[in-house]
Amino acid sequence: MKQLNLLIFIFLLLTFFNSQVEGSVRDPKPGPGVVTIYYSTDFSPTTYIHYSVNGGDWTTLPGKQMDPSTNKSMPLPYHQKSITGNTLTFVFDDGKGNWDHNQGGGNYVVGQPGIYSVKNHVLKTIYLYPKKCPGNPTCSNHGTCNNGNCVCKAGYYTEDCSKYCDPYTHIICDDGKTCVSGKTCPIQPLPGCQTYHDGKCSGDTIVMPPSFKARRWQTPTKGSSGHRDSFQDYSHLVGWNHVVYSSDHQSATLEVKATHKNGASLMYSFNGGSKTSSNTKQFTSSFTDALTVTVYGSDGTKLVLPEYDFMWNTHTAIQHASGDYRDGQKGAIVSLFGWPDGDIEKECEMLGQAGYLGVKLFPHQESLASIEPMNNILNPWYFYYQPVSYQQNGRHGTRAQLRQLIATCRSHNVRIYSDTVLNHMTGSGNDMQKHRNDAGSCVYWPGKNSTGGDNMSPFFTQGFTYIPNENTELPPSQEYPGVPYGPLDFHCERALNSWTDPLDLNAGWLVGLVDINTERDNVQERMADYLTDLIGLGFSGFRIDAAKHIKPDDLISIFTKFKRNMGGNIPKDFITWWEVLLGGEKDLLMCNTNSGYNFGKYIENGLDSNGFSTDDINKIKIWWSSFPNAPSPCGGVISRVRQVIENDDHDQQFGGSSRDMHGQGVILVKDRDVSGHRYFEKKLFSNPEGVSDNNNDWPIRLLLSSYYFPNNDAQLGAGIPDGKSDCSNCKVQCNTCKNVAKTSAYQPNKCGYTGPVYTRTHRDKEIVTAMRGWMGLDTGLSNSELGIPEGC
Repeated sequence: MKQLNLLIFIFLLLTFFNSQVEGSVRDPKPGPGVVTIYYSTDFSPTTYIHYSVNGGDWTTLPGKQMDPSTNKSMPLPYHQKSITGNTLTFVFDDGKGNWDHNQGGGNYVVGQPGIYSVKNHVLKTIYLYPKKCPGNPTCSNHGTCNNGNCVCKAGYYTEDCSKYCDPYTHIICDDGKTCVSGKTCPIQPLPGCQTYHDGKCSGDTIVMPPSFKARRWQTPTKGSSGHRDSFQDYSHLVGWNHVVYSSDHQSATLEVKATHKNGASLMYSFNGGSKTSSNTKQFTSSFTDALTVTVYGSDGTKLVLPEYDFMWNTHTAIQHASGDYRDGQKGAIVSLFGWPDGDIEKECEMLGQAGYLGVKLFPHQESLASIEPMNNILNPWYFYYQPVSYQQNGRHGTRAQLRQLIATCRSHNVRIYSDTVLNHMTGSGNDMQKHRNDAGSCVYWPGKNSTGGDNMSPFFTQGFTYIPNENTELPPSQEYPGVPYGPLDFHCERALNSWTDPLDLNAGWLVGLVDINTERDNVQERMADYLTDLIGLGFSGFRIDAAKHIKPDDLISIFTKFKRNMGGNIPKDFITWWEVLLGGEKDLLMCNTNSGYNFGKYIENGLDSNGFSTDDINKIKIWWSSFPNAPSPCGGVISRVRQVIENDDHDQQFGGSSRDMHGQGVILVKDRDVSGHRYFEKKLFSNPEGVSDNNNDWPIRLLLSSYYFPNNDAQLGAGIPDGKSDCSNCKVQCNTCKNVAKTSAYQPNKCGYTGPVYTRTHRDKEIVTAMRGWMGLDTGLSNSELGIPEGC
């Protein structure tokens, strides 16, 4: 009996000892010096917390498994974990590589011991343990303790009140940590997790307050810590080239539009020539170089503008021996989604042999780039559509590479078209500044870069900012000096909540993208000059992205100015098509001419009143988003000559698209149905839905060649297999990065649909044959004559 009692005593002692080990070593009890997290989710039955304590190393993946909650006020599905430390940075996962981040896609951060809960990606504070004030003795006996913060006596400063600042010769700055001579203190960020919230508007207000003019000139000055060589003197001097051609396009007048912050006098040099006070110069077709303009300020500032190309050097003749191309007004244009310039340049020989009219490049202007994943993808495809400037240094190549691509493709009788973004610049908060979220978690993220690389332009937005600009000493605002656009060139911030309200459609910030104020005359002039530059580079036209979010009157003005720049003579083979998605807004946008926001007859009437001929108006087309479900809504309100059709477009590849095919088409990368996709792409050329005259209806038709999503994962599909979405390029928060490996797009031995990465639909022989039949070309050519491998 005594032996049994002894065994029971030893068992109870061991049980008590083990419980103490579990409580003190593995999972400390809540109290001072401990952070306790309660996490509610249906994310996974087994949940891990992956964390860094006090800024130290992260736990080994997948982290520490959380325990079911024992707190009656937070029952299951809450899980809990207590961690010894004063600060904690953390995320959650299921132990299988699936992650659950905060609302902004970043880490959760708490800065003080206490009890916290996380539910639906929202971090809430339940209880904070009182902080101990620094100093030995406390506050160095020169202050009082207030919840962990020392309140220093007059003349004393620093966190522990250990230093003295002589009030006769120095001042203590607002941060309480700096003593400086004179009266100038360093600019301080907002306290706590606060961010700026000005620049927003409601009601019928759409313009930025005039006072925001003072927030311009935010670029770091030369010699400051944030300056790059590519920023030049954008802190004081910006500009661009304005070119107007003669009607025969064999001569042009170039005017440099430059602005200096302080009104310094300016001198100009053209291609390294002598400085002159004249900002205007005449050029003729005898000038065969790419032009470089340099602007000099009398205060020593200097600005080198991007190279400029004149169209007489780039629009080499295109000669179609046969086929119904109508001087570039009829044909099939291939959209090569995710193809770098070098691959497209090589592919153009095949495209020319096959008989395609041209290729549409995805936005080539300098755009957003990052070293940190966005929703687990590094540099997703939609960064294409967040411009930083109008300089042609894009994701897939430099201006020089683009120039070479266009020259090569035109030599193979293939025209090049630009996907052009005019409605907006980057998303608010996507810029070169530091940012944080003030929604209780105080998550920080670094500034982003651009596709400009070593030639990156500076760019600023007002979103999620907390540090005043060093130059202006004011909160940041929208500014893109490489364009250049300043704060007043944007609509004030407002959500785009209505698709039937013209004011919202025009001025709302589409998914947070900073919206350009296209009503301003200087903005319209700059956009017209941008389009003129594209023509000078050799483009034959352009798609206008998000066109329905630009007021029709503004588009009329922009294209009227563009026509003026063309000497009143739009090139014979020029076309443009505007993205105007029709849905429940079709009456507003197309059917009702008097709606006040109409892209149908109203646009035609406006262009006509501004001197556009019928032929010119027919070159300005609408991308017919209702095809093939409603090929002629509103009773054919606009001519089918002004409609561009497409079965499978790049936006349709991804979740959330408003274009539902309703059985009238197949999205290749979603459905993986090759025969169905081939059927609808052949039908696009041989017998499109609702056609009445296949020879003349919809003379411009688009074909998409994209890339398959790895493992049919739509999230991975947001990355492009061009190498820029490869996680080897990641520098920040890389543990969540989903890799999209680089693969060559140009592979001459591949047939259409054979993959394994790029789809190459344009190489399918049946589709090529259908296209050639529509174009009046010989449909009996061999594979080698079409530029595709034998056996395809």
